[in-house]
Amino acid sequence: MVVTFLPAASARVTRHDRAARPSSNTVQAPHCPSPQPYLVPVSCRRSRSTSSRLSSGAASTCRSVPLTMIRAPMVVRSVVPQSLSSVPMRSLAALALLALSAGTWDPGAAPPRIVAGEPVCVTGDRPGTPHVEPFLAADPADPELLFGAAVTWPDAGRGSSRGGGVEETTVAGFRSLDGGHAWARIPFPQCLVDPWVSFGSGRDVYLSCLARGGAVAVFRSPDGGRTWHRPVRVPAAGGGGADHPILAVDRSEGPRRGAVYVTFAQLLPAAAPRRKPRFGTAVASSRDGGRSFSAPVFLRHDGLNQQPFDATVLADGTLVLLFMDYASFERPLARRQAWAARSVDGSRSFSIAPLPFEPPGGLTPVPLAADPVAAHRGRLYLAVAGLEPAEAGGALAVLRSDDGGASWWKSASEVAVASDQLAAGRRTRTPAIAVSAAGIVGLAWYDTGRDPRGECFDVDFSASMDGGRTFLAPVRVTPEMSCPPAGQDRAVTARWPFGGDYSGLAATADGRFRVFWSGSRAGVGQVWTAAVEVVAAQ
Repeated sequence: MVVTFLPAASARVTRHDRAARPSSNTVQAPHCPSPQPYLVPVSCRRSRSTSSRLSSGAASTCRSVPLTMIRAPMVVRSVVPQSLSSVPMRSLAALALLALSAGTWDPGAAPPRIVAGEPVCVTGDRPGTPHVEPFLAADPADPELLFGAAVTWPDAGRGSSRGGGVEETTVAGFRSLDGGHAWARIPFPQCLVDPWVSFGSGRDVYLSCLARGGAVAVFRSPDGGRTWHRPVRVPAAGGGGADHPILAVDRSEGPRRGAVYVTFAQLLPAAAPRRKPRFGTAVASSRDGGRSFSAPVFLRHDGLNQQPFDATVLADGTLVLLFMDYASFERPLARRQAWAARSVDGSRSFSIAPLPFEPPGGLTPVPLAADPVAAHRGRLYLAVAGLEPAEAGGALAVLRSDDGGASWWKSASEVAVASDQLAAGRRTRTPAIAVSAAGIVGLAWYDTGRDPRGECFDVDFSASMDGGRTFLAPVRVTPEMSCPPAGQDRAVTARWPFGGDYSGLAATADGRFRVFWSGSRAGVGQVWTAAVEVVAAQ
């Protein structure tokens, strides 16, 4: 049984059937996971308040040199009328790619090519200030409107001597009105870490973060990120400090359209006298566009500590979130279990099913994305880095589900090997995944395979044209590697050696992807971005 716990404000306890039994291997000897049958190898094969406006800084447009791209020809079956001579070539390419993603292409034909654009420095207005843990969201209707955020140290280089800890950090937002070429900085001084951004209905944008005092704060903008209301704090409802808030907005045509969900880890109230409290997954919701939030619902189902990974809302309004068991208070788990929780009633109750892999080390997030294409209605994708099974290539895997996370399955064929694939031993970190309106699955990650020491990384990108069954050969997005920044505070480097626990990837309304990462090419971690496009060969 799954127990959904509502704290003191409501004495109701709801029980739900479990889709599978939890793992019982909690105290055995260290476990070496066996090859998993559901993995898609990807890389080693080749208060409501009055409005308070925040100032916007000057736009920044640092640019780097162009980079080399992998190109390959493609043959596409005719799926459009012959009378398209007046249609621009870019539109024809978009139609061809739509045909590919719909499955009407020849799998034996050469693949399309991935074109990575010139990187842009988002944070060039503060070149000496570290920026890590970036996140990005794109307006689903306007390809020019983007909003990102990152953790930053505003007093860096000004004689601060507190050691670069979390209490010195804050969050900065970044808004672009030209598709990512120029960016304006917007400060969020109430925030400390863990920024997350999501677009809602119309021009609404939401930003969540971990605020001072360990609370979860949610900001709302009614005009595409130009101005922001004062933050709303999510009720603690008897719980303690929080961690890693995640936003998900219902943009479906269902009865809960516009609902805003925030998922986070929270120190839960003790389940019984003399029992120690634990961290668990909590979900709060808003039915008034982020002006207020309900008391959180706590997911209690196995008595262990949990950490949420990611959350999304499907086309029918179903909320799906991922979380993991990571340790007990007395001793570490011999084998950890990851879970997918699914709610069809607006987070009032959840069914929970196990994920078919053991999570990688630490609390590394597992990103989740929903496919918006009608033919793939209800399909989910998740990306996992750092897996050991041979089938995953020791690096990066993608899983997909067609039933809202109840079951997961793998691709039907192997991933093509890129011509610049390096020897075994490469490591992937910080994956990000997104799906375009045409159903193209984009995947980006930090890759250390080009550095013999495994300390420096590039950002690589791949894509799937057939609903996650196969992936194109990876393309290098960064023109040069990023190495651990020697020029910034050692505490910053030690806590975020690879630019944070997550990175940004968004699918824009014109079918492109926008990668958003933290790189230290100049000795200080800065946020960079680049457009990536999957195009048909002419």
